[in-house]
Amino acid sequence: MKFEIENGDYVGTAEWRGAGDVALDMTNPNERRFFERYFSQEDAFMAGPVEAPELAHGRRDASQRAFEHAAFCLSAYDYKVRRHDSTRSGAHR
Repeated sequence: MKFEIENGDYVGTAEWRGAGDVALDMTNPNERRFFERYFSQEDAFMAGPVEAPELAHGRRDASQRAFEHAAFCLSAYDYKVRRHDSTRSGAHR
């Protein structure tokens, strides 16, 4: 699963390859460091049945589902993300 990331300008891509393995294709070293930290951090969330929810936590790069959720949560940091379309892979370079 791969996402293109923008913040008004093209930032780069983030690709989930497996648990704990997110490949970043970004030229700006500051952006790269931010995303390396961002995807390796843990999130806390409510899990379990509605009648008895429990606080759970997990790394943003632990699973494809966690990675996808974390990518879409980047909007809180004024980033826009969209699933990578391989037919446009060279469009921003």
